[in-house]
Amino acid sequence: PSTPTPQPSRLPETRQQPLFAESAGFADLTVIGQLHDTYIVCDSPREGMILIDQHAAHERILFEQLKKKAAEKTLEVQQLLLPETVELGFNEARILSSLLSDLRTFGMDIEPFGGETFAIKAVPSLLSGKQIAPLIIEIVEKTADTDFSPEFDTALDRIRYLMACHSAIRAGQYLSPSQIKELLTRLDACENPATCPHGRPTWIQWRISAIEKAFHRIV
Repeated sequence: PSTPTPQPSRLPETRQQPLFAESAGFADLTVIGQLHDTYIVCDSPREGMILIDQHAAHERILFEQLKKKAAEKTLEVQQLLLPETVELGFNEARILSSLLSDLRTFGMDIEPFGGETFAIKAVPSLLSGKQIAPLIIEIVEKTADTDFSPEFDTALDRIRYLMACHSAIRAGQYLSPSQIKELLTRLDACENPATCPHGRPTWIQWRISAIEKAFHRIV
């Protein structure tokens, strides 16, 4: 009879719990590189291999930054040389009208421009160079959506999340070593670095023992 073909073992289970000792952090990891320009691959002598989702991590950083700067009223705002307009349906225009005050909290100066059209006159600096109309439309569409993280207590939280999502580093975006280092350092400063604002993990890990079991190096 023919010899059966060896089957690959299951991938080691991932773990998403408090990761580091008090003296260590994300910035102390040894960065190996990027996987598919989406995940930052890191080595930790004590913890094994760490994969960091660059988009989820940057979302968390921006979400907390927006909250802090809005509370301190230190958010940098950029006036648009040419106001950008967005046209909505009747119901959507009514929703946006109710959100204008909340949007100003985050540096977005939007005014009615006749009918169901609105003029966007200023945006927070972190949105500089981004398309604003799609963000406004999504904010309006999501306002009545209840499928949000428990972390979102108010409309302000939902707006902050969507702004962070639209501003964050994208999947498939190359990062230089210095950009990766800055991202990890800023992630260390977050109050809740374990998840993005919507609840997805920012990192996963495989311990060396789990990897060695998968390769049948140990039992």
